[in-house]
Amino acid sequence: MIVVAVVSAKGGVGKSTIAANLAVALSRHARTVMAVDLDPQNALHLHLGGQPQDIGGLSRASVAGTAWGDVATRAASGVRVLPFGQINEADLPTLERRIAVDLHWLPTHLRSLDLPDDAVVILDTPPGVSNYLRQVLATADLVISVVLADAASYATLPQIDNLIRRHHGARPDSRESVCIVNQVEATSRLSRESLQLIEGVPGKRVLGRVRLDRSVSEALARGQTVVESSQDSVGRQDLMACAERVLQLLPPLGQQPSDAAEMAEAAEMAEAAEAAEAAEAAEAAEAAEAAEAAEAAEADKPGAPAETTVVTGDDGRPDVQAAKNSRRAGVYRLMAVLLCAVLVLLIVLWIRTR
Repeated sequence: MIVVAVVSAKGGVGKSTIAANLAVALSRHARTVMAVDLDPQNALHLHLGGQPQDIGGLSRASVAGTAWGDVATRAASGVRVLPFGQINEADLPTLERRIAVDLHWLPTHLRSLDLPDDAVVILDTPPGVSNYLRQVLATADLVISVVLADAASYATLPQIDNLIRRHHGARPDSRESVCIVNQVEATSRLSRESLQLIEGVPGKRVLGRVRLDRSVSEALARGQTVVESSQDSVGRQDLMACAERVLQLLPPLGQQPSDAAEMAEAAEMAEAAEAAEAAEAAEAAEAAEAAEAAEAAEADKPGAPAETTVVTGDDGRPDVQAAKNSRRAGVYRLMAVLLCAVLVLLIVLWIRTR
């Protein structure tokens, strides 16, 4: 499967709208598409025909041990939908602790969906830093950040870019991250200038611009995406163009990318190596403590020879320089004592001569 993450540094930028429309647009290119909502706000399914009273989703399934595939639905557009669902306040911390402890929580559940190799999974994530986002960035094949054409979004670019580099860029097969600038107002000078600043950020690749269009929110009121609308609005044109560019970044049909299983295996190997190093360090520390205890016991025996202090370095070998410095300090102390004695003798002789 191919995992595409849609992320943002702050809320209110239209991230779920972008994710839903990309999912529908990609499904029109003979792709199996699943839209997965990892945002506790649970808004993604509303763009894809879901109802506000629907409470089922991956959150309850994860806590109850139910397979994700059992709570997935299919939208009228053909996109498979996995909502976050509604979860009570007592179970939400339990779920978040589980995600924090299990580094393979997300790839394990994605593999359980048993999707075709060329299927595209669109992950809608909560804004800002979270354990959800860290797992998403470590799992995704492509990361798309959504920003607005305003000063606030421009100010958050370093934060989200650093997160992407830390958790996604460390992967050897990671692709270049891209961004979509949403709700661009051609008539607003501030919007135009903000767009220029965002496009001028070094290393920032703008995949597309989506112009401000009322038909996008009108489509949501009807429980669908603007891509499904028959009205050929500017918002629909821009979102379709973004989907075309995303498609160009994905592997062709029939070519399997590095999937979540390979990433999980690599992470497990790294963890095993770290555990082995920690075990070796613990064994070395225990051996050093045992040696010190044996030396202390030997020194406490009656008639034991006086202990000779040997200055050693960090590797346990005698530190020659430290020993030289110690001898030099001893010589200086002896010279100071002799000098004081001579000075006292001179004072006594001077008093007597008077």
